[in-house]
Amino acid sequence: MPTSRDMGEETTLSLNSSKRSSLKTTVPMSLVKQWDLKIGDKLDWVIKICDGELVAVIKRKK
Repeated sequence: MPTSRDMGEETTLSLNSSKRSSLKTTVPMSLVKQWDLKIGDKLDWVIKICDGELVAVIKRKK
């Protein structure tokens, strides 16, 4: 049986700001609760390509 670690969470990209050329998405609530994330917390994103797939390793910055 798949665990929550095996199952994906779908989010949608949206424009961050009309003055910036970046996109934003939402952190799924399951991760917010699991990591006890709060507004203003910082996340460090390490992006890797593994077997042709984009993999994000996300760490909470202290």
